[in-house]
Amino acid sequence: MTWGPAAAPAGRQRYTRWADVDAAAIRHNLGVIRDVVGDGVAVMAMVKAGGYGHGDTLAAAAALDGGASWLGVSSAEEALHLRAEGFACPLLIAGAASPAHLAALVAAGVDLAVWDPDQVDDAAAAGAGTPARLHLKVDSGMGRLGALPAQLPELMAAVDRAGARVEPVAAFTHFADAEDDPGYTLSQDAVFLEAAAALRQRWPGLLLHAANSAAALGLPATRHDLVRCGIAIYGYAPAGAQGAARLRPAMSFHARVTQVKTVRGGQSVGYGRTWVAERDTRVAAIAAGYADGVQRAQSNRGSVLVGGRRCPIIGRVSMDQLTADVSLVEGVKAGDEAVLFGRQGGVWLGADDVGSAAGTISYEVLCAVSARVPRLRVDAGEGQPGP
Repeated sequence: MTWGPAAAPAGRQRYTRWADVDAAAIRHNLGVIRDVVGDGVAVMAMVKAGGYGHGDTLAAAAALDGGASWLGVSSAEEALHLRAEGFACPLLIAGAASPAHLAALVAAGVDLAVWDPDQVDDAAAAGAGTPARLHLKVDSGMGRLGALPAQLPELMAAVDRAGARVEPVAAFTHFADAEDDPGYTLSQDAVFLEAAAALRQRWPGLLLHAANSAAALGLPATRHDLVRCGIAIYGYAPAGAQGAARLRPAMSFHARVTQVKTVRGGQSVGYGRTWVAERDTRVAAIAAGYADGVQRAQSNRGSVLVGGRRCPIIGRVSMDQLTADVSLVEGVKAGDEAVLFGRQGGVWLGADDVGSAAGTISYEVLCAVSARVPRLRVDAGEGQPGP
């Protein structure tokens, strides 16, 4: 078996599976977002979950190069890793930070989300002379993290007690259904703005942020001072939202064909014998499975690209490999490239297409690509365009 230049782009011959991440696409997408929201609105690039699976440092660097001025994560570990990698820009943990990390976070100038008086007390105690930077989170209708409007006086009192040991920087909320229910989203925003007005009476300089990708691109009234964009940075957004058609997906997921054989009619393929050939079928084994991020739900439902054609996944996706029907593709052989999502030739298979086949969303498909899949940076010219 030879995996040489004829079978793969230079530099990729040694990989059985890999993901190409187009930094130029991330920069481009930031430019689209900046064009849509306008110069008066700052952009926070959400790079949590390893940059939505793209690699946190790669995504963060490309997003900042593209015009983001903030980074957002969900955990202390993510924030401290970015600081250790040299990212000195404003950085928010939008989720909960454990007290054990607070001293390091405050010393590193990481902004903290708070919604409970105890969190304020803990942050104030951790500063050692450095004020903890706080974003006060309002639950406007998401039903998860955040202080309900009726609880804000207690939260404000805790901030006042902390005095100079804390610095209130912003107030924010999170939308529950900005992609599909603009009416509910605008009602959430109204609740947030009423709460924010009370907070700004006490701290007039508070920044306000609420909009995720869908709201930032589709609901101008929700943009306020800062938008927090995640999925749009990586090239996916609600169809029809302003600028969405210009976004370019940044990641493609590839794996090698490792064997091709003819399965005779009546023979089965894979664990559980869930697929049985109705006729003689050319079957390719491909070196990617659920340990790499190919959902087991793709079994007998999803597809991959081989030879520039969509080929159905047949049989169960196993830990390290899957099988596909390549009967309609001439000359498939071991060492050829299969695309789990991305472009091959003139055919596009998006993470959203893959998600639809498995009953999930593009976010999960992107984040599911596991750490054992190398991320290889490409840039415009080497990278492939989107759909």
